[in-house]
Amino acid sequence: MQDNGKVKNMDLTFCTWNVKGVNEPVKRGKVLSYLKSLNVDIIFLQETHLKNVAHNKLKCRWINQVYYSTLSAKTRGVAILIKKDTPFKHNSTIVDKNGRYVLVTGELHTTPITLLNIYGPNHDDP
Repeated sequence: MQDNGKVKNMDLTFCTWNVKGVNEPVKRGKVLSYLKSLNVDIIFLQETHLKNVAHNKLKCRWINQVYYSTLSAKTRGVAILIKKDTPFKHNSTIVDKNGRYVLVTGELHTTPITLLNIYGPNHDDP
């Protein structure tokens, strides 16, 4: 944003959270409600345990962009949620077929940005 020819700084807030599953509607609602209370702009969720079609359930009145990687089973899964008023313009998405990472490129205002959400196993698993 510009003000009298000078560029204003824009503070963004980020949050990362291993939610250990948001497939159950009550838990998903509680998670989204808590995230809204934090007033964060970009959210990184791990272990969403959602199937492909279910990730749209993470969209709500205040979140309009959801990028995700998932496995066919209700395990693993990562998602990046972007708040409605965050000026993010999406360019590309790369997802892991095993639901371990999602990489999103785009622009915040005119600044190029890469968002990467990774979920690594907590045991010795290649």
